[in-house]
Amino acid sequence: MNKVNQRLFLVLLVIFFFQNSTAQTIVSSPKECAEKTVTLKTELKSRFRYFFFRRTNFVKTKRFDWIIDAKGNIVKEIMMRSETRGDQSLFRKFHRLVIVENEIHEVICRLGKSEGKVIVYNFCGEKLRAIKMASNELYDKYRF
Repeated sequence: MNKVNQRLFLVLLVIFFFQNSTAQTIVSSPKECAEKTVTLKTELKSRFRYFFFRRTNFVKTKRFDWIIDAKGNIVKEIMMRSETRGDQSLFRKFHRLVIVENEIHEVICRLGKSEGKVIVYNFCGEKLRAIKMASNELYDKYRF
């Protein structure tokens, strides 16, 4: 009886191993998206910083980007925070949405890091791929 259980266990282990190895090799292709047009809506909210009830020269800004489909549904939404001191604009994370041909590009670049990334989505909001690039190239290409 003990040898029968051992053989059964080995057979189940081999079946389980081959099942998992074939499941890992399957590559899922992205579904075709029914959306043909999307729009980019941007909103800026600014407010001054205060120090002891007095307004300072520092302005905090939040930038909201929404990708909206033809039905009015929000496909993708992001927020970028920055601060303006006089004529200098500072941010810790450069985060923007851009529509390029039939794709949505989400650009993420952190201050002090040498690399950033671009995440590419289709018009339905499904992730297609992620691309790593140098931070200065990303900032120069997608700053507008």
